[in-house]
Parts: sequence; C-alpha cells; structure tokens
Amino acid sequence: MRFVAASFTVAFATGPALAEVPTAYALCMAQAVGQFETRLARYGDRSVREAIEIVSRDDVQHCGALAVASCDGTAAPAACKTDLAVQQSGLRAAVLDDLPAPDQVQGQAPFWSDGLYPQMWDIVHGRSAGPDCAGADADYAAWCATWQANLRLSETVMLWQIGRVLGVARPGPEAGWVADPPPPMPVRRPNEESN
Repeated sequence: MRFVAASFTVAFATGPALAEVPTAYALCMAQAVGQFETRLARYGDRSVREAIEIVSRDDVQHCGALAVASCDGTAAPAACKTDLAVQQSGLRAAVLDDLPAPDQVQGQAPFWSDGLYPQMWDIVHGRSAGPDCAGADADYAAWCATWQANLRLSETVMLWQIGRVLGVARPGPEAGWVADPPPPMPVRRPNEESN
C-alpha cells in the first residue's frame, strides 16, 4: 500500500489542478488491482481460509479516501469530488458488466460459488434505503456522494476479487476497467550507493 500512497503524494504535493485527481485515482486503482493479482498468484492451492485473507475492499477504499482528501487541495473541491464520484460510478458499472450472475457459477467451489459470491452479489445489487446525503450543504453533499460511490465501488471490487478466486472473472486490465499497473519501484540493495 505504500506504493499506492506514494503516487498520490507526488501528484498532490503541490496543489493539483482539478484534472489531476481522476488521473492519480486511476493510477492508484491500477496499483490496488495489481496488488490483489499478486496476492492471488501467491495463494495458489492453499486453504479457503487463506484465500479469504486476500479478498478485501481496503485498497479500493484507500484510493478513494486519498482522492477525496486530494480534492480538498484543489481550487474547486466540491466540483472535484463530484467528478470523482462520477468516475467511481462508471468504474463500478464497468466491473459489474464483466461479472457473471451467481446462477452461472453455482457448484464450482461451494464455499465461494454457492455461498460468498451470491451473498456479495446481493450486497452489491442491494437497493438504497434512501438518500444518504439528504439535507447536507453543497460541500458536505459532494463529500458524502463521493464517499458513498467509493463504498459501492469497493464492494463491487470485492465481488470481482471473489470471481477471480473462482476463476470466473477476467483480470481488470484485460476486461478494460483498469489500466495495467506500473512496474514496482526498484528496491535498493544493502550497501548500494545512491546516485
């Protein structure tokens, strides 16, 4: 997660223009998805318990939180957050478009395909109990709408992660909803002089 946070630190240290936040957010999401794929590759054929530990919405929520905070450093924070919420909602729709319905995966691996996947599907497709941000002033409403979009996206990415564990979902870059992550930063070797 340090590498994900570093991309925002660099992008937003000097007070970004409005257009820079969505760009940095997309980079953070690419890194978050890449980190999940690394965990998935390390999982192999180990136990279900260990696989559960690789499924998380934390990285996606972290990217959203950094982007929301970065919007506060722009000249138009509310407009930045509104644009970010639109981007998050579009990304969520793209992830969902590429996932099979629960009845298409039943029986493949009961804990995942008959238990966790349909339960997460229901959560992701649940109906709202009402307007979460009703009655708020413009600044708070923009924050609230963006944060709600971030939460919905993080739940959707969790569903995608479960689909990846099951082998029924394509990698994010292949599906086209996220870019390939950049290569990891090289790690300096002990006793190596810095240039």
